[in-house]
Amino acid sequence: MGLDRANSSASRVLGTSVVRAFDDLFRAYHSLILTAAFNRLNDLGDAEDVTAEVFSAAWRHRGEHELVFTLRWLYATLRNVVGNEYRRRARTARRYQRLAAEATESTVLAVDDEAIMLRQIVSRLRPEDRELIWMAYWEELTREEMAEVLGCSVGAVKVRLLRARERLKSLLETREPVGDERGVP
Repeated sequence: MGLDRANSSASRVLGTSVVRAFDDLFRAYHSLILTAAFNRLNDLGDAEDVTAEVFSAAWRHRGEHELVFTLRWLYATLRNVVGNEYRRRARTARRYQRLAAEATESTVLAVDDEAIMLRQIVSRLRPEDRELIWMAYWEELTREEMAEVLGCSVGAVKVRLLRARERLKSLLETREPVGDERGVP
């Protein structure tokens, strides 16, 4: 009987530490994962759903919390969940096309023209460059955090980011000026 009580007590202590670790993980990275999801999906509702799914997956894998409760694992899971969301969106679009119905317009967040233009230009980058730009400037990850997420060295992140910025600069320099239909800026 004493052994059962000791095992039960040890399980409670371990369970409490896992709950605390999950709580710390959630507090540290929820807004970052939400921002990353929004950058990839451009829809706040979908981004909130995807973020909830990422943290639900982390909780379901709490038995492996030493490996799961990391920024790298969260980003890998985010990529998978966002991929599922892209596939869901494609299925929905095909369904609407088959029915000859127009897709409903999603709610557009109030942002200025320059922010919209910049998002459009960033979306023309290669996916690897786009990911680096989002992480560095929208999600404000440190180079060390980016290296952890990408599974490479900090030096490699710096070089890749430099090249991504150069490609972005090139796109920005070649963009058409913004104006109305009459060509007036």
